[in-house]
Amino acid sequence: MKQIYSLTTLAIALTLFAQTSSAQTYTAVLPGNWHTTSGPGIWQAAEPPASCSGCHIVIDVPGTVVLNTSIQIDQNSSIVIGGTNGTILSIGNSNSTDFANSYSIILVNDGTNSTMNLANNNVILNATGAGDYDGILTKFPNGATPTYFKQIGNAPSGFVGNTIASTGKPGGGQTAFGPVTLSSTGTLPILLSGFNATLSDGSVKLSWSTQMEINSDHFAIERSTDAGAHWAVIGVVAAHGNSSTVLNYSFSDNKTSSGTSEYRLQMVDKDAKYAYSEVKTIRNGLITAVSVYPNPARDYVNVTLGGSNTQSAVVRLLNQSGQLLLEKNVSNAGGTTVPLAVSSYPQGNYIILVIGADGSKQVSKLLISK
Repeated sequence: MKQIYSLTTLAIALTLFAQTSSAQTYTAVLPGNWHTTSGPGIWQAAEPPASCSGCHIVIDVPGTVVLNTSIQIDQNSSIVIGGTNGTILSIGNSNSTDFANSYSIILVNDGTNSTMNLANNNVILNATGAGDYDGILTKFPNGATPTYFKQIGNAPSGFVGNTIASTGKPGGGQTAFGPVTLSSTGTLPILLSGFNATLSDGSVKLSWSTQMEINSDHFAIERSTDAGAHWAVIGVVAAHGNSSTVLNYSFSDNKTSSGTSEYRLQMVDKDAKYAYSEVKTIRNGLITAVSVYPNPARDYVNVTLGGSNTQSAVVRLLNQSGQLLLEKNVSNAGGTTVPLAVSSYPQGNYIILVIGADGSKQVSKLLISK
């Protein structure tokens, strides 16, 4: 009797295990709409639930599957599109103002690695017609109010809850082509809205802004003087940590060298994940230094161009509004001193702008005093 009971228990356990395992795998066998109101629709047995944990979803059909619902995956879930067929996943406009009713696939950044894999080179993810809340997104739980970063789709790209926090475009664009894998851990929770580099008074001034930050730790400023073959960290700026408002940062490189230098930001979060900004290029070959004297000036100011370059340069005097007041063209610019008559201009702050023939610029401040 005990043996029969044990065998019966084992059979029930195996049955339940098989049901649980099969329930975690969802296979599409037909093209068409992802979601239907009744029946399995395109799915072999059942449609994946709206919130899918530990799921394995396979869509390998010869045609187009239209995403017309919102699905959230977490706990090492995976979605595989294609494999043997040229499957297209199309995401349109839900006209929704929240994620619950959107056309979206949301990868939850929960410490595991949920992924969406476009398996072969004739698989296409097309979100050109997607709306504000539609597309492929990463969700950061971030306490009571989750934050969403859009990977594929149209602007906007960042949300705090259902509120738009960043109007920029998603980093992955409107479409994706296989083979490629989108990951819940592959999106750094920092939205960089601007990064600029300018040469001023012999220093390179770097400035950047973030529209959103979650768990951000610091920015490492990197410079290359060999066209990106090698990069060196020249400074570190602490990040704010968490913010859904625009934050501004800056850094000055006071040890510039002649020639071309490239700059980029390494954006690092508290989990040690990082991403890089675009690269900014500064050319400091023609005009290696600019001296402006006397400063303050009254009647005349001398602008001395350092270096020994024989190319031309333009020297401009601008007011604080950027209006051009005076301009002189200089040939054989290196080592030249250019006098500017300033007695006719009112007292105040002005700008001396020197532009080399190679496009390099030097900006100096001038005070005219009466």
